[in-house]
Amino acid sequence: MSETVTESYIGSGIVYADGRDVGNASGVKIDIEQETKSLPNYRGGGGNAAEVTKVKAVKLSLTMNDFSNANMALALRGKVDVVTAEAISDEVLTAVLDGLCDTNKMIDLAIAPVVKSDDAATTFDVNVDYVVSAGGIRPLSSGNITADQVLKVSYTSKAGNALQALVESGKELKVVIDGVNDATGKPWTLKFYKWKPSPTSGLDLIGDDFGSFDIEGGVLADSNIVASGKSKFFVRSAA
Repeated sequence: MSETVTESYIGSGIVYADGRDVGNASGVKIDIEQETKSLPNYRGGGGNAAEVTKVKAVKLSLTMNDFSNANMALALRGKVDVVTAEAISDEVLTAVLDGLCDTNKMIDLAIAPVVKSDDAATTFDVNVDYVVSAGGIRPLSSGNITADQVLKVSYTSKAGNALQALVESGKELKVVIDGVNDATGKPWTLKFYKWKPSPTSGLDLIGDDFGSFDIEGGVLADSNIVASGKSKFFVRSAA
C-alpha cells in the first residue's frame, strides 16, 4: 500500500532584494497570467480540437511593513541619497504666523536653532516667538514675529537619508526569500532571478495602525539560463 504524504504549510521568511534584507514582509504572492488559444472542433459535437496555453506574464507582489527609504524607493522608482549633518547659516524664510516655515533640510532638534530678523538686530526666543520641529519653524502670532517678516535661521541639519521619488526608470533586482515552513520546521528558499517593480498605486502614511504597502512587479525571463528543464523565472527549493 502506498503511503500518503501530506505537508501542511505556514510560511514565514526573510526577503532579500539584491542581497539587502527588506525587513518585515507580511506577504509574498506570485501571479501567473496565461493566454489560451483554442481551435474549435468544426467536425460536429462542439468543443475544441486543439488548445495551447502560454504564460503571458509572471508577477511578484510583496507586502512591506518596514517603511525605510530603501524599501519605499522600490515602490516609488526612487533613489536614496545619504545626508550628512551640516551647519546651516542664515537660511532665509518668510514668516507664516502659526504656520510652518519649512527649512531646506531637516533640523536636528538636539541642537537649538537661532532665528533672527533680516537685519540680525533681533534674536527671537524659542517657544515664545516660535516653536521648532524637524520640518522647520512655526512663528507664533502671540510672539514678536510679524506676518511676512523675513527671517534668517541658523541650524544643524539632521543626518540620515533622503528619498528622491520617481527619478529612476526601473531597476531589475534579484529577489531571494530564505524561508521556513512553521508547520513542519523545514527550510525552503525561493529565488526570482529578475524582478522589475512598478510604482505603487498609493501609500498610506498617516493612520492609527501599523502601516504596510504593496509592491508589484514583473518577473522577467533570465536569458542567461539556457539549460533544458531549468526555469528562467524562479526556483523553489525545499527540504
